[in-house]
Amino acid sequence: MRALIVARKSLLELLREWQLLLLVVLVPLVFLGILAVGYGTPLLVTHPILVANSDPQAEPLIEEWAAQRYADGRPIFDTTETADLDAAEAALKDQTATALVILSNEQRAKSSPSSTRYPISYTLTIKGDALHMRFYRASTILESVATRYADRVAGRPEIVGVVQQPLLRTGPRSEFDLYTPGMIVFALMLIIPQTAMLVARELRWDTLRRLRLTPMHAWDLLGGISIAQMAVAVFQVVAVFVSALLIGFHNQGSLLVAVVVGLAVSFSAIGQGLLVACFVENDSQAINVGSAVAMMQVWFSGSFYQLPPTTVFTLAGHQIDLFDVFPATHGFLALQQVLSYGAGLSEIAFRLAATSVLSLVYFALGVLVFQRLKMRESA
Repeated sequence: MRALIVARKSLLELLREWQLLLLVVLVPLVFLGILAVGYGTPLLVTHPILVANSDPQAEPLIEEWAAQRYADGRPIFDTTETADLDAAEAALKDQTATALVILSNEQRAKSSPSSTRYPISYTLTIKGDALHMRFYRASTILESVATRYADRVAGRPEIVGVVQQPLLRTGPRSEFDLYTPGMIVFALMLIIPQTAMLVARELRWDTLRRLRLTPMHAWDLLGGISIAQMAVAVFQVVAVFVSALLIGFHNQGSLLVAVVVGLAVSFSAIGQGLLVACFVENDSQAINVGSAVAMMQVWFSGSFYQLPPTTVFTLAGHQIDLFDVFPATHGFLALQQVLSYGAGLSEIAFRLAATSVLSLVYFALGVLVFQRLKMRESA
C-alpha cells in the first residue's frame, strides 16, 4: 500500500514536469516518423528490369523471369525490353531501373564440343550498381532462374529443389514494419534515465534519511518508483504502437502480448536506472549517464539496424549472440516476432523467458548495489 502511495507521488511529479515527460514520449515518435520516411519501401520489392535482347530464342527466358512471384503472389520482376542502351545506362544511374540484362546471339564456334550438347546458345550479361542492395538481390535471383532454365532446356535433372515456405502466414510488408518494434524498445530504454533522475532526486532530498522517522521503508520508495515507471512503460508501448498504425504500420500480432513483453523489458530498465543513480551526484548527471546507457543497448539490440551474427553458443535450439546479454535484444526479437510476424506467446516463449530472467538479474543487481552504496549511507 505504501509503495502505491509512492507510485502515485512519482507519477504526479512526472506530470508536473510535463516538459520532461513530453520529451520522453515524443523522442521515440520523432524517430518513428524518420523510420517511416527512410524505411517505408516494400520489403519484397518488384524490381524494374530492363532487357536488351537481340536473340529471339531468349524470349522464353524473359518470360521465365516475368513469371517469378513472391509467396504473396506479387511479381518479383517488372521486365521491360529496350533497344536504347544509353537510356538504359542512365536509368541504372538514377536507380529507376534495378538491373540491365543484355542477351546477345553470339553463337559458340561450331567446332566447340558443347555446341551439340546445348540446344540454345546466347550470352547473358547483367549490369547494375554493385553497391546497390536491390541490384545484389535482383541479380542473384536472375542468375538462379537463368541457371534452372538452362538446365531444364538442356535436359539435365534438377538436383536440388528449393521451396520457400514462410513460418507464418503473415509477415512484414516493408522495412518500416520490420523495425517499428525497435522504436518500442527505444521508448522503453528511456526509462533508464528517467528512473535514475527520480532516484537521484530522492537522494538529493535526503528522502531515505527522513523515511527512517516514518513507518515507510526504503523498499517502499523503490517499489513505488518501479510501479510508476512500469505504468509509463505501458503508456509508451501503446503510444508508439498507435502512432505506428497511423503512419502505415501493418500490425500482425497482439498489442496485449506486446505490452507483456514491454513490461519485462521495462523491469530491466528500472534496475539499470537504479545502478546509474548509484554513481551520479545530481539529476542532470542521472539523465546524461542514463541516456548513454540506454542508447548503447538500443544500438546493440539491433533495434535500429540488423547486426551481423556473433553467435557464442546455442541454447535450446536458439543462437545466443554476443549482445544477447542485454534484455533489450531478446525483447526486440520478441516484439518483432509478435507485431511484424504475428507470433503468439507460445512462439516467443524462449525470448520472453530470456527477457524476463535477464531483467530480474539486472533489477536484482540494481537493488543490491543501491542497497550497498546508498541505503547504508543514509543510515
